[in-house]
Amino acid sequence: MLRYRLLSAVVIICSSLVFVALDASGWPCENCTGFWMIPLGAYLIFGSAVECTAMCRHTPYGPVERPALLGCGFIMLAAATPVYWPLSGSVYPVDCPFGKMGLPLFAGSLSLLGGFVWHMRTYRSGQNELIRSVLAGWIASYFGTCFAFAVSLRQIGTYNWGLYFIVGVIVITKFADAGAYFAGRSLGKNKLCPNVSPGKTVEGLLGGILVSIFISWIYFGFFGCRIYQTLHWPWYSHIVLGLTLTLGGVAGDLLESIFKRDTGLKDSGNLLPGLGGLWDVTDSLLPGFVLAYLIYASGLTPAPSV
Repeated sequence: MLRYRLLSAVVIICSSLVFVALDASGWPCENCTGFWMIPLGAYLIFGSAVECTAMCRHTPYGPVERPALLGCGFIMLAAATPVYWPLSGSVYPVDCPFGKMGLPLFAGSLSLLGGFVWHMRTYRSGQNELIRSVLAGWIASYFGTCFAFAVSLRQIGTYNWGLYFIVGVIVITKFADAGAYFAGRSLGKNKLCPNVSPGKTVEGLLGGILVSIFISWIYFGFFGCRIYQTLHWPWYSHIVLGLTLTLGGVAGDLLESIFKRDTGLKDSGNLLPGLGGLWDVTDSLLPGFVLAYLIYASGLTPAPSV
């Protein structure tokens, strides 16, 4: 099992690094910031949504694939539109009434409504249509919106700072996962959410927080300041970023665990031997994209000056 887990991890990391390198190069369109990261993110996150809808088939509520995935795809398309707009030969209009974040917000609102509209034509009282409608809208909005925030993270700053930042968010979150796992295994005594995930402990959570703060300082405070010499973060930025990403990662992990508990499934899929499915990889990352953008927007993690 460990061999397959390591092999799957190597495949994911190596293939992701290829996309990161291509995205950093600016080829084939320098004005399309995130040209290569968007397909990678779309595959991972939309694939996670597909697995989530497949898990729903193991509940009494029945299938929700079509409205959920159509809505999710619609939000993702809306988020990617401003990025690829320069391919049309023009600049994305600054005075667009929706703005770059407004497009996925608009699409998300329609997707929530769409979940209900889809099930109106087949509505039968007592057949869980209400729950299916809510579930379809939630899946579309959750995965689609997290993708939209990931795209927005890629757009911040200049000189590929957005790329460096989003990679940092991923690195910190995954190191927090590892830190929580090992701390929980060696020191864990007090259960965090025993009915949802019996293996998670308070001690593991604290270990993950400490590791994430340290990795944040190493990645941004040490290497970041040498790559971007005008990068200056206050010392508490690393604490806030590490703490927030760890808590968001745990929340995302527990969210998926609720689905697993209700469906009786161990993994979200079997695409990645030893790791499970795509959602098993992205579960902790999805909330992190939203929270990282919130921290950036608050001014705690400013981009380096030009």
